[in-house]
Amino acid sequence: MKLEEIPIDKIFISKANVRTRQVEADLDKLMANIKRVGLIHPVIVFKADDKYELIVGQRRYLACKKLGWEKIPAIVTGVMDETKGRILSLSEGIHRKELPAADLMDAIEALYMKYGSPKAIADELGVSEATVRKWLPLSLAPQPLKEMIKEKKIKPSDARKALAVGGTNGKKIVEIAKEITKLTAPEKRRLVDIATEKPDAPPEKLLEEVKKPYVEEKIIIHLTPKYAKALDNASKDLGLDREDVAKTAVIDWLTMRGFVTPE
Repeated sequence: MKLEEIPIDKIFISKANVRTRQVEADLDKLMANIKRVGLIHPVIVFKADDKYELIVGQRRYLACKKLGWEKIPAIVTGVMDETKGRILSLSEGIHRKELPAADLMDAIEALYMKYGSPKAIADELGVSEATVRKWLPLSLAPQPLKEMIKEKKIKPSDARKALAVGGTNGKKIVEIAKEITKLTAPEKRRLVDIATEKPDAPPEKLLEEVKKPYVEEKIIIHLTPKYAKALDNASKDLGLDREDVAKTAVIDWLTMRGFVTPE
């Protein structure tokens, strides 16, 4: 690999680039920043005949092009197949936290179809396996749910709850997803709890139960910084609220130790 100044008009965007949505969102801000401080991170390309195929830095390339630059700093790497290009593009997107959820889901799904295991994807991307596992269920979710996420009709966190409630029943997952955004935060947590206790209950029954009065005790747990940080890390990796992670841990422990009385 080597750093070169290459003509912008000889660059084309690779099909392996995982960013396909919101490509030009806030591009004016990026242009203003580049105009003020220059291009800090070069784009990454590889030679394709007399042109250059861009793998990483699509937005930076577009911003510089709109600014009228004739050349752009680029790391020129060896030719790579689409899978390797997708991995490189996705890896940078994850670490720079720029990718929309929809692009991230599509990319992880494609890599899962290639490698078949979260660990293999994590190793290739240089991220934790927990990060891959956090997004993989959404990547493999029923298509109607994925479309809801892409169209921003549902948050990824609510989509994960719908998956937890619906299990392997695709129709149930979609029906819950359509209704879960109307619930309050406590009702959403209650919905997951009821579904855990009554996994075979139909969506309408679960939603009916959620609206009924119920008793819930609030417990305050004091943690040392070490465990508080661990809780934050788990919350981030799993895409869940801290309270949900702590609650699940307590329930699992009580169940495993036999303290839960069967109803």
